[in-house]
Amino acid sequence: MTESNSDLTIVTRHEQPGLAEAFWPQKERIWPEFMFHDIYAAKYWSYTFEVFDDYQLYLVNESGKPVAVGQTMPCVWDGTMSDLPVGWADSLVRGANDYEAGRQPNTLVALEIAIQPEYRGQGVSYRMIRAIRELAVRHGFQAVIVAVRPSLKMHYPITPMQNYVRWRQEDGAPFDPWLRAHWRSGGEILKTADPSMVVEASVEDWETWTGMKFPESGDYVIPDALVPIKIDREMNVGRYIEPNVWVHHPITTRRLGSESGPN
Repeated sequence: MTESNSDLTIVTRHEQPGLAEAFWPQKERIWPEFMFHDIYAAKYWSYTFEVFDDYQLYLVNESGKPVAVGQTMPCVWDGTMSDLPVGWADSLVRGANDYEAGRQPNTLVALEIAIQPEYRGQGVSYRMIRAIRELAVRHGFQAVIVAVRPSLKMHYPITPMQNYVRWRQEDGAPFDPWLRAHWRSGGEILKTADPSMVVEASVEDWETWTGMKFPESGDYVIPDALVPIKIDREMNVGRYIEPNVWVHHPITTRRLGSESGPN
């Protein structure tokens, strides 16, 4: 039986560096293997712990074990739709480049919120979103932006993301639970983020990761992917281009540009 939300505490990786290693087995349970192989992340992910360890939030239980993580990075964003990063990977690159260029950040990018499966459905997602928003407030940032990976999109891989993001419940809330959590936390759904993540690997790697065989070139629906992957047997490569959804959490009253709504 898991603890109540009130028994859980937010701490940073800076305060407890060992939390990342302690939570890693949970990440391997939460994400499919291919999610760890974005073509850009390997080069830039180190900034999250080498430079911005005080921006990495962990929710720990009474035993001090991490049960959720919220990984973030500060960046510069002018508040307009046109200046949004292309997607998740581009936001990671932007944060690193802004740091290297000495630019003063004004926005917090939420790169990941991951929750131990046993703690889902207990309000932890809202707790983590709130913690990230509070982190942005403490640093005087104008906004939080996040390229959301909709949690049920994997069940509708051939539905275009721009259609999926418009699906609503009877009360007008987003159909997707993860988009709905952001929306109910004050987030604004802006537009699709595409491409958000790109994974390229050999056919053999894809067969190992998925437990499937790809006998010929073509598009394949694989477990946990939001869209089909493209297999090229002649080139021995499988390519996965994942779309996400940009969500904006305003921290100030500053408004976005004239464009609005998902594209």
